[in-house]
Amino acid sequence: PASPAFGVANTVGTGSLSQVVRPFSAPRGRMSMTATAAVNTVKQTPHGGTLIDLMAKTDEEKAAAIAKATVTLQATPRQLCDVELLMNGGFSPLTGFMDETTYNSVVDNMELP
Repeated sequence: PASPAFGVANTVGTGSLSQVVRPFSAPRGRMSMTATAAVNTVKQTPHGGTLIDLMAKTDEEKAAAIAKATVTLQATPRQLCDVELLMNGGFSPLTGFMDETTYNSVVDNMELP
């Protein structure tokens, strides 16, 4: 029998999320279990309707961003993950960290002001 295979492809924004499972049979106690091929596609749209992409694409954009940096910060791995998610659109429609007023609005009303 074929061994189980599972694959996932994910594209942020207007792409799709797909999963593929190949057919396989696996004994389970006295019974056998059989899975068949399945393909699911789900269209995704970013929250707020627009994917925010803050990544510098060219060497010139990168050089300009470095030149504008005037402060060096120490960040924890969690904070670095948050920065990466802000930059690649994972936190769309946010374009930066929330200030206290925005944060309180989200906590109290579960929405951006």
